[in-house]
Amino acid sequence: MDDGQIEIRFDGIRYGHWKSAEVRASVDDLCASLRMDVTWPGTGNNLGITANTVVDVLVAGQAVYRMRLDSHSRSVGKETHDISIEGRTLARELIDSQYSKTLSGLTLGEIARHLCADFKVPLKLAAATKEVPEFSMECESPASALINAARTANLLLYPSADGGLILTGPTKAAPVASLIYGENILGYEVVDEYAMRFSEYCVKGYDYEENDAISGRSRDKGITFYRPMHIVADKHGYGFGGCERRAELERNRRLARAHRIVLTVQGWRYPVGTDWRLWDINTQVRATIPQENINGVFLIGDRAFRRDERGGTITRLTVMNRAAFAGDGNG
Repeated sequence: MDDGQIEIRFDGIRYGHWKSAEVRASVDDLCASLRMDVTWPGTGNNLGITANTVVDVLVAGQAVYRMRLDSHSRSVGKETHDISIEGRTLARELIDSQYSKTLSGLTLGEIARHLCADFKVPLKLAAATKEVPEFSMECESPASALINAARTANLLLYPSADGGLILTGPTKAAPVASLIYGENILGYEVVDEYAMRFSEYCVKGYDYEENDAISGRSRDKGITFYRPMHIVADKHGYGFGGCERRAELERNRRLARAHRIVLTVQGWRYPVGTDWRLWDINTQVRATIPQENINGVFLIGDRAFRRDERGGTITRLTVMNRAAFAGDGNG
């Protein structure tokens, strides 16, 4: 199956046939990213892209993300012209900007909608959210505040195809495909990142109603030496139960994320009946690697579409236990 090209489209023009290209997205990042490189003969031109240009990224003919470019570089020689571009989805403004805002008596979803509207970033709410009594930022990155609030609520906030964001929970849907090493898995990496784990998690906050300091603790029994992580609770008035829960979520998420598998598969799509669909984050797959005693259902946390002259079209899927995203320790 030929998956075609990774292309960009803007102002009615499409550019494809890049020498190398990668489109990457993660449930931990607010932005999907793009990198493309090409060598053309002669001096060529600058593609006509400016700081304000919005480009659509197409993978196998399907529009997957709307972006602005972070950089556009050209290297010109006597007979060659190299062009490299890098970009991120429209939510990058929430990451790069420093902003101040105070909101009261709104749900997390309403807060996210207000912030996204300020930066003209589309937002899809696909989960019910509770009220956050006080939400304030002072010369801060909106992204940091939103990510902290979403994780405290046990939700995911990640890029959508229109360049914006989707706020939702980790999927509980059935696996979309079964992947087996030696059949449709070309290669794999098993990663144990011990540095992600700590012996103790302590979340500290302040109960303004009771005028008292509060905290919550959780331990990783697999780390037998002293390696603490102290976290200042988000400024949303959580009580003791909130700090305790936040500490447990941090432990469970890090424990699950510290053990992950990176799968390399041919092409960018998987079959669904007579149709083919692009791999996507926040979907589940069954992965079987007999020599590693791996046979289970995992959630796709990161996905990278790649094309180059050597490897053709491949997808790298980083999969983990669902608890890495749910944070509840129940998988």
